[in-house]
Amino acid sequence: MAARLVIGPVDVDPGVREWVDAETLQRLVARHRRGDWGEVDARDARANVRAAYLQQGRLRSVYLVARDLQVWVITNNLGTDSLHTRVLIPADD
Repeated sequence: MAARLVIGPVDVDPGVREWVDAETLQRLVARHRRGDWGEVDARDARANVRAAYLQQGRLRSVYLVARDLQVWVITNNLGTDSLHTRVLIPADD
């Protein structure tokens, strides 16, 4: 996906700030915005492409930042006034 997606305000959970430096965090959010979903399976990748194309629903990216550390970037409510993105470590949810 070449275009940059509109992902709204970005909220970062405290656990992410504890384990991920600011530069890496910015890079992950930029990848998500570009449509680089990271380590999602094929079904989730297709769902992301569909949601981005239709501008409705949700986007989920999964990035492995260390051997045992995943960071998820989730954009909810595409195409609405309540569009927002959350960055979290799955255990934080």
